[in-house]
Parts: sequence; structure tokens; C-alpha cells
Amino acid sequence: MCIRDRRVTIRTETTFKEVGRQGGRVVALHLTTGERVAARFYVDATGGGALCKACGCEMMYGQECRARFNEPSAPAAPNNQINGVTLIFRISRARESRIEPLAEGISARCWWGKLPAMSAVQYPNGDYNCNMLPTMKGEEFAQLGYEDAYGECRRRVYSFWHHVQKQWPEFQQYRISWIAPALGVRETTRVVGEYILTENDLRAGLARQDHPDIIAIADHSLDRHGTATGAKELAEPYGIPYRCLLPKGMENVLVACRGASFSSIAASSCRLSRTMMQLGQAAGTAVALAAELSIDLSDVPPEKLRAELRSQHVELEWPREPGLREYIVPE
Repeated sequence: MCIRDRRVTIRTETTFKEVGRQGGRVVALHLTTGERVAARFYVDATGGGALCKACGCEMMYGQECRARFNEPSAPAAPNNQINGVTLIFRISRARESRIEPLAEGISARCWWGKLPAMSAVQYPNGDYNCNMLPTMKGEEFAQLGYEDAYGECRRRVYSFWHHVQKQWPEFQQYRISWIAPALGVRETTRVVGEYILTENDLRAGLARQDHPDIIAIADHSLDRHGTATGAKELAEPYGIPYRCLLPKGMENVLVACRGASFSSIAASSCRLSRTMMQLGQAAGTAVALAAELSIDLSDVPPEKLRAELRSQHVELEWPREPGLREYIVPE
């Protein structure tokens, strides 16, 4: 779709190496290809808010202390713990039943501390998507760096799968057929925005939130992989304000990724891909409105943005409105 649209240019295996900034505005990006890209507006979808960080925006990392946001589940003192990472793998049915042998140098014993649980979701063809919860703690990932962490996670996948086949014989009918080419990273750095979403928003739910600029709703549990707290379910969906996409001090930049303005606890819930897609849709819509009205991103009227999102069938209320229900599941 992007290739067919002549207004879209795609650069693969490319990032920025320098940001041109004047006050609260980005004026250009200097890419690793040597190109200079200038635009009226920029959306940071880098995952950890790398563009915002390069602009000098205030960033958050690790778990904030309880006193900072008055979050009941936060620790008494701040720390550097971040959500764990997972390397997804796929298994397919084989002709014979056996335990796959381990390659030389990969131990059958867990060397990284504790064997995790696994979520196995079946594909229509009978294969399973296997999600270790997690493959590596977030702090270890941060220490190792991406390339070394990926290699170590691949070794753990094979060792863990060997354990699964030994403990649950029904899995001896399957073989690893694919390992994801990238790690599933749940948390790194987060931007301080005009509003910081916290556990209090998640616990309040839509019924008790009074934000006029909610542009997405989510409902996943407080889900910190690699910690003793486990998952904590929520009573109802909650809303994410547009201000969470507005980095403090910037006028023409939005952040639409897991690095948006969330506390660490809030990020453990709203980091899911389905929610990030909603943030991307809201950011793109806000940019279009700002261009149309010749205003800065912070001046986009919340009621216009929400009305435009509703026209795109974005769900902003709960319980679900009958018209949207009929659109999603027509009778």
C-alpha cells in the first residue's frame, strides 16, 4: 500500500544520525544514508522515543518510586527494572515423535536462573506460536545490547524447547520451524509528555477518567514479565489521552510507540501492539488536522481529533456503541 501511494517514501535499514532542532521544533533529520529530510511534523515511532531523546526531551527509565505518581503498585524506591523481552518461535507437526537434539554448546539445564512459562497459541494450520514469558529479563537485555541479547535468546529458545518436549510428551510430535528475526522488546525508555499515564488512570477506568482528549482505549492487565508481581487484571478498559503523545517542550513532534508518556506500571499494560496501532492512527490523524488547520500539534482541538477518529471507526467509549458493534460484526 505504501509503495503504491506516490506520496510515501520508504527507507529500509536506515535511521537518523543527527537531528536539526530550533527551540521546540525539529527542522530536519540527517539520515545514515547521507540524506537530509525536512518536514512540518514528525512522529517518533522508534519504540524507545529515540527521536525525542535526541531532541533533549526528559526521559524515564525503570520503575518510578511510589511517591512520584502515587501508584499503589510502585516500589518504595526507584529502580532500573524493566519489562522482560521474548523471542517468539513457531512449532510445526512432524512425521515422527522424538525430542529434538540440542546443538553442541547448548545445555539442557537452565543456566539463566528460572524456566519461564509459555503461551502456545494455535494457528489455523495446526502450528503453534510459542511465547516464553519472558526469554530474558529486561535488565539483562539492556546490559548485553541487542545483538548479544538476540544470540543468547536463541540459545535459550532451543534449551527451553528441549525442556518442554521432555516434560510434555505431546510436544514431541512438533519441531521448531521458525524463530522470529527480532526480539519482542516490551520496555526501554519513555518520554515525559504533557500528561503521564499512570496506574491510577488504569485503575479508574473510562468511567472515572475525566480527560477530554482520550484517543485510544486499552484493557490489558498490568503485566510485568520477569518479576514476581505477575499480571494484575483491570476491572474495565481505560483511556489514553492525546497529551501522552506530546513530548514536553516540543511543538511539531508526536511520540506514538511504547516510549510514549507512560509510567513504567502503565506501560506494562498499554505496550501491546494493538494499542500502539491506535496511537499511530491517532498521531497520523492529528498531523493531518494540524496541517489542515495550520496549527501546532499541541493546538489540535481534542473534540475534532476524537470526531475524526470516530469517523474511522476507532473505539473511544465503553460499553461498545451499537453502531460500532454492527460495523465490526455485521449481522
